[in-house]
Amino acid sequence: MSGTTENALFYPIVLSQAGAQPQAPADLRSQLVNLVTFGTDKNGNAVIAPAPGYTANLPGSLIEDIASTDTGALIICDQARVELLNSLTPFGANAFILNQLGQLLGIPIGTLENVSVGLVFSGPPGFLIPQGFLVGDGSHSYSVQAGSVIGASGSSAVINAVATVSGAWAVPSATVTTIQTSVPATVSLSVTNPNPGTGGTTQESEQQYRLRVIQAQRVACQGTADFLKTLLEAVSGVLPQQVGIQAVSGGLWKVIVGGASPDPFSIANAIYQGVPILSSLTGSVMSVASVTKANPGVVVTTLNHGYATGQVVTFSGCQGMTQLNTGSYTITVVDEKTFSIGVDTSSFGVYSGGGQVLPNLRNNSIVISDFPDTYTIPWVTPPKQIVTITLTWNATSTLASSPAISQLAQTAIINFVNAVPVGAPINQYALEESVFNTVEPVVDTQLITVLTWTYAINGVNTPPNVGTGIVDGDPESYFFTDQAHVTVTGP
Repeated sequence: MSGTTENALFYPIVLSQAGAQPQAPADLRSQLVNLVTFGTDKNGNAVIAPAPGYTANLPGSLIEDIASTDTGALIICDQARVELLNSLTPFGANAFILNQLGQLLGIPIGTLENVSVGLVFSGPPGFLIPQGFLVGDGSHSYSVQAGSVIGASGSSAVINAVATVSGAWAVPSATVTTIQTSVPATVSLSVTNPNPGTGGTTQESEQQYRLRVIQAQRVACQGTADFLKTLLEAVSGVLPQQVGIQAVSGGLWKVIVGGASPDPFSIANAIYQGVPILSSLTGSVMSVASVTKANPGVVVTTLNHGYATGQVVTFSGCQGMTQLNTGSYTITVVDEKTFSIGVDTSSFGVYSGGGQVLPNLRNNSIVISDFPDTYTIPWVTPPKQIVTITLTWNATSTLASSPAISQLAQTAIINFVNAVPVGAPINQYALEESVFNTVEPVVDTQLITVLTWTYAINGVNTPPNVGTGIVDGDPESYFFTDQAHVTVTGP
């Protein structure tokens, strides 16, 4: 009864991804009838008694007329509430509320829109083009609106700039070529506009102002992990599932970024723009797990080392077996976490903990120049982990659609594994649910009686953790599989 009285007293807000939604007239009418039928006490609590003034001693047609009229009024009120709630975002605000949102963010609507032009800068990779950087065409000056960076190709992406004075004039392509902001004599920088500029207007349009308010609200979130992820995922070639921000002890951030050959300077610029304190960035640490006293000594690392036989490594911070901390060693790989160092460690001290191995091949760093300062930006490239999965299933009876079921299950497994975020484990229970949802159109899943899974990561048998359905991998890597590595066998 409590659910009924709650609905009778409070007209709920129906929300979806598109915002507040109007309620169906039938639902409003039902709530109206409940409200009148149950009524409320002086404290607003529902009571199983008619509302004061309610009477059933009226003709049915008159009661229906009153109820319909009141329902119509509720529809109007509900729609007004929906429009009010949806107007509180810059996406749907009316002109008055949009102006209020802009005032709160410190960006009043502009009275003039100046000529704008798209620029491409060329120069040394890693050189930053800051907001406010000035260029010219011989007659007018243009100010860069949002900073960017010279990429590995020696050129920047297209950067928007606007004229420093109001008015309207033509800006032919390849005419904005003068650098007006001073740059170091050692930096060779050039600029051009590949396309003609856009003429100015006498009043900023509502839509243009709306976009500025949206951008201002986004920038207000700077310094959060989600904001940094947004910037990184916008870099061409970066894959969203290969972006991760991991908190490290001491208040540090480890930024993990991978994809299809993204420009490293664009990655560094996104991190530079999104991290308020650059000293909070750290890289990956290839820690030592154990070292044997043997000929040759064998080292086990906590992460997949990624080395090949012949790699030269050094150690630092090893305790007990401190002899490792001097010199360098040419290694022979045993497996993804183990290698021998080609040195007899029998006479060394007993390894007691600590230490790391260098180099760590997953670490990257780029030096960018925000004149007159330079900054080193570190991040981690996630290694790929090849996942081999075998699923054997059975059912209570022979199913004619067995081949189709196996094929659908294989596709579901591939899609699930390749969507797991970097550093996250495979959850077998979630994987099974994905398979069931995919095969459900061709088979009643209640008929399936057996699901037997086996997993291997980079060729190493990796069962779920004891008592769980969690299959762990390298905490800085991402999973990948395909048809060649997924086998589904049915009855």
